[in-house]
Amino acid sequence: MAETSSPQFVLARSAISSTSGLLCLLTALVLAIILYAYFYRASTFTIRLENMSTTNYKWSVILILSIQLIGVAIGTIAPLLRWFTASRFKIAEMERKSFRDELKVQNYWTWRLVQWRDRSLTNFQVQNRVCKKLLRDALRFVLSFCIGVQILFVSAAKLVLFLSAKFVGAVFFCFWKNKRLVSVGAHVGFNQYVILLEGEPQLPSKILKNICNEADKLIKVGQKNQPKNLIQLLQNSSNFNGVGRFDSSQVPSLHSQEPPNCWSMPVVTLAAISVALTNIAYENAPKLLVCIREGLSIVKLIEETLDRNGELESIINAAHVIWDEVDLYRKWNGNDLKSTRERGAMQKETLQNLSKIAEKNVRDFMAQTRDILMQNPLNWPARVIAANSTYRITQTILLGMGDGELQDDGDLCESISITISNILAVCLTNLVQVITLKCHREDITEREESVRRAAILLGESKEILEILQQRELPSLDVEKAAKIDEWRASMALDI
Repeated sequence: MAETSSPQFVLARSAISSTSGLLCLLTALVLAIILYAYFYRASTFTIRLENMSTTNYKWSVILILSIQLIGVAIGTIAPLLRWFTASRFKIAEMERKSFRDELKVQNYWTWRLVQWRDRSLTNFQVQNRVCKKLLRDALRFVLSFCIGVQILFVSAAKLVLFLSAKFVGAVFFCFWKNKRLVSVGAHVGFNQYVILLEGEPQLPSKILKNICNEADKLIKVGQKNQPKNLIQLLQNSSNFNGVGRFDSSQVPSLHSQEPPNCWSMPVVTLAAISVALTNIAYENAPKLLVCIREGLSIVKLIEETLDRNGELESIINAAHVIWDEVDLYRKWNGNDLKSTRERGAMQKETLQNLSKIAEKNVRDFMAQTRDILMQNPLNWPARVIAANSTYRITQTILLGMGDGELQDDGDLCESISITISNILAVCLTNLVQVITLKCHREDITEREESVRRAAILLGESKEILEILQQRELPSLDVEKAAKIDEWRASMALDI
């Protein structure tokens, strides 16, 4: 549907494209004939050629002629290709339509002019009845004349296209006597999705087959670029429990309103905590960052697609700002993550240091700002949003350690990795909805490119979807499944 409704494809099927191609070809031929006659044919022109060789303008004349030739040649290629494409379409139609039907002008060619012609003159502030009558008659005469000219041009274009199709069909018949150029019918399952012009029959099956083949190629391109590291991370866990435990309700809030969560914020925060804890010495830490890097590229696409009203825009932007710091510089909010872990310090002390820094950032901001708009967490700066998330998640981990859990360094890092895997897995359950929405873009100028991206995304997520199908999903509607806080609320109820 996106391919057949794109402006370029509609133009290629239009009768006007054949006329523009013919005019471009005639222009190129006229230019070629004139140049040939000027330089080679008439003996009287040889004098001009000799004079040109002695004039000071010889080089500029040759340069201008060369530029004109190149411009005409390049400008003729696209219209000629559209002319050939329109002729191929017309060959498949001619057997089922009479000559009179071929020259029939559909209503969509003139409906706008007809609408203007029949419109009332209430917008014109003319009080005199005679003047108003003359004005209306003049407008109707001009618009009727324009309608007649439009019909004449379209009829001429249709005649050119009809004759072109006859000529092209005859040429192909001479070379392929035992083969039809284009077969009609077939692909009943796809014909119902084709966007047709008024009066246009079904597209040739060969065109439909080419469109389907192109979609298959895009899917295969995506399959060759599947995120292998992310897939391995998702395979390390078999449930979604980490979504409900990364932020505990027992942690006291630093503000009367808590910022809402997006999918990427807890992932980025946990990545920063992992770097701070391991100091990149843990053997799986660099690989974990690679997995997160692959996952966030898809998570960002999911968040931008599903957050249609921009409610979480500031949270999403904050997450990706912090991620750039963590990924590129191993920093968080301008602080070197390596320095948060003092020499010989235990992981609990490192978490406490990171939590204190995050809490200080939030409290300092609250103490300094007097703007009432900043009482809304969605208006906070990125560093404050990230600090609040880091404070809550580090405090949640410390609560778990206080309960006797995660005492071993390796267990803590493994737990963080599994939690990240759970959050990414839950987020990726929205891939089907995102692919569907990508195929339903309303903007006609972006629809075709959006569908192409959806086909590639489908190929990239093939193994991911197979992994997620093996897990039991809670009963959430589509709108709630797009938000991590709704998932957390659902999992809390199940518990």
